[in-house]
Amino acid sequence: MFDRSILIDRTDPELWAAIQAENARQEADRTLERLKTRHDLLQRLQREGAGYAGGVRAVLQAQANGRLRGVLGTVAAQLRVPPHLDKAIETALGAALQNVITQSWEDAAAAIELLKEQRSGRATFLPLDRLHVQPPIPAPKRSGILGLALELVDYAPAVEAAMQQLLNRVWVAETLAAARAALDAYRGNARPTVVTLEGEIIRPGGAVTGGSEGGRGDDSLLARERELRELPGQIERASALLRERAEACSKLAGEIETKRIEIARRQQALAELARRERQLRGQLEELRRQVDRSVQMQRWRSEQMAQADAEWQTLVERRAALDAEATEVERQEQESLQALGALEAELQAADADALLQELANRRAAEAEAQGHLRSQQALLESTRRTLQDVELQMRNKEQQIAALNAEIETLRGRIELLTRTEETLSAQIEALQQRIAPVEQTLHRLEAQQAEEEQRERAQQQALRQAESHLNQALLQLQRSEDALQQLRSEIEADLGLVLLEESADVAYQPPLPWDAVVQQLPVVESAPESLEAEVREMRARLARLGGVNPEAPREYEEAAERFEFLSTQSQDLEAASADLQKVIKELDDRMEIELRRTFEAVGKEFTRFFQQLFNGGTAHLELTEPDNISQSGVEIIARPPGKRPQSLALLSGGERALAACALIFAILRVSPTPFCVLDEVDAALDEANVDRFRLTVEELSRDTQFIIVTHNRRTLEGANAIYGVTMGADGVSRVISLRLEGDRIVKSDGASDAVDLRTFEEEIQM
Repeated sequence: MFDRSILIDRTDPELWAAIQAENARQEADRTLERLKTRHDLLQRLQREGAGYAGGVRAVLQAQANGRLRGVLGTVAAQLRVPPHLDKAIETALGAALQNVITQSWEDAAAAIELLKEQRSGRATFLPLDRLHVQPPIPAPKRSGILGLALELVDYAPAVEAAMQQLLNRVWVAETLAAARAALDAYRGNARPTVVTLEGEIIRPGGAVTGGSEGGRGDDSLLARERELRELPGQIERASALLRERAEACSKLAGEIETKRIEIARRQQALAELARRERQLRGQLEELRRQVDRSVQMQRWRSEQMAQADAEWQTLVERRAALDAEATEVERQEQESLQALGALEAELQAADADALLQELANRRAAEAEAQGHLRSQQALLESTRRTLQDVELQMRNKEQQIAALNAEIETLRGRIELLTRTEETLSAQIEALQQRIAPVEQTLHRLEAQQAEEEQRERAQQQALRQAESHLNQALLQLQRSEDALQQLRSEIEADLGLVLLEESADVAYQPPLPWDAVVQQLPVVESAPESLEAEVREMRARLARLGGVNPEAPREYEEAAERFEFLSTQSQDLEAASADLQKVIKELDDRMEIELRRTFEAVGKEFTRFFQQLFNGGTAHLELTEPDNISQSGVEIIARPPGKRPQSLALLSGGERALAACALIFAILRVSPTPFCVLDEVDAALDEANVDRFRLTVEELSRDTQFIIVTHNRRTLEGANAIYGVTMGADGVSRVISLRLEGDRIVKSDGASDAVDLRTFEEEIQM
């Protein structure tokens, strides 16, 4: 009902009230279940007629099935007796409790006929229209006398006559002394029957019955009927109480559920705070890592700026050198141009060949100077571009450094804020943990208590179920004992007729009928002789064997004797035929064994020959697994191919096993030829040499047996007299071919030899 995760404390009145309400609900539930179980048991006992004699049960079942009419029920079922009078009324009525009340004499007669028809036993009926009710004997108004039994019980008005006949002359007294005093003071002619609350009874003749009833439980017919009537009301009250307590439990459970939800909400808030703490801690660590990375980046940028400054200084110095070098180159170029002009002037005045040579030298030097100049100019331009890139990078780095410094300041502010937030959350978590710790301890303690209580409840429920099981077994045993007692009474009546039994405290009293003339008085027997039971069984067996007198017995005996003589003769004939069949079977077994041994020896000899022929050497033989019982024996093949040691067939290779199997088949065909033999690709695992020996062996055996071989081997086909197969031409269409051969020539249907060679035909087919 309650979740174990609920925090329960004895100091909390609401939660403790919920526990008590749940325990009360469970107790009400167990009470209701016990009442229902008892009600079901009593209903089953009522349906089965437990406690009633066999005849009474048969009548009640027939009335329930609609086979009898006018049956109102037994006296016990019609009475309403207060609990404290159960023993007194039961003692007063005795066996009359099982009397069946009917509306009319005809209804009683119909029930008796049904009992006779079914042989279900005997029963006493009280037909209301034929009862003779004697005048009542009023009980005296004195101390110790409770009153007339008829006035102390309740019953339906329809059965008043039956109750008057049984109880209008019975007084109920508190004690045996009060009963004796009342009888001593009574001066009437008709004497009443007086019973006490303890079950003592004083009969009209003065006989007194009393004492202890041993281990008899309070499970009389009256108590059972009263309990069966009262149980529906008790079940209804228990159900109402259960509903009331369930509603109280539901209400308290709702309140507890509300508290549980509140606790869960707080636990969830605590978990959320813890999650936020972990998240903030993660963010703080991430910010710290970012600060570290920013510091490292700033340091790296500073190093790069220092390196860039050094490179810048180097480039400035190099630029100055290049500018000086360019100035020098320009000066040299001007000098070269001037020299060239002078040379050209000299050329005009000087010798042509020498001047031309000098001109070529000068032009080569000029070209070299021009190339060097261009190279220096390209280098200067590249240096300028590099310088511009470095300046651009320096400006970018300076901007990044400024941004990183600003970001570092921002991160430091966030770190300080997160640090203060962390300290606040840590304080809150510490406070919540201090509040949770005692609650968790209480929870663990209450869970342990709940487990112990549940274990105790399971043990008590198990004990309750065992007690109910023992009670049911005891009730069934009581019913069996009562049935056995009734059966013994029926057997006494069947064996000895009507007898007058001695009154006893263990037997319910029933006023005797005035049948002294026909009823035999039996003496009281303290102990039965040892041989009495055996004598009774023997006499019963003799009576059963005697049965009724059959006047047709002689004729039936003659027929039986004639039938016996006929069957005896037939039995002798069958036994003789069976002996003859056994002899024939023995001869057949002997003959089969002789033939099997002869065939085995012949096949073994041929198998060795064919094995050597197919393997071109080696040896092999057959062995029986059970030589003493050849009809049930198996055959083992021991083979030794050339160059190998002897071994079983399972240890050979695939080709060797195929050849060994062929040798065995050929040996069987040699000993006992058959008209046809079909071999399906037995040469698939053989090489060309083995295929040739296989083909020659088949040709040898083909004089007595026609072989049909499925093969893809061309060398096997060469030994065939006819070929049947399916081929596919160049057009992709399959067609069936059948060829009759003589050697390597195809023979036409008229017997003339075709000039086409077989190999040529095969090549044409494969094209």
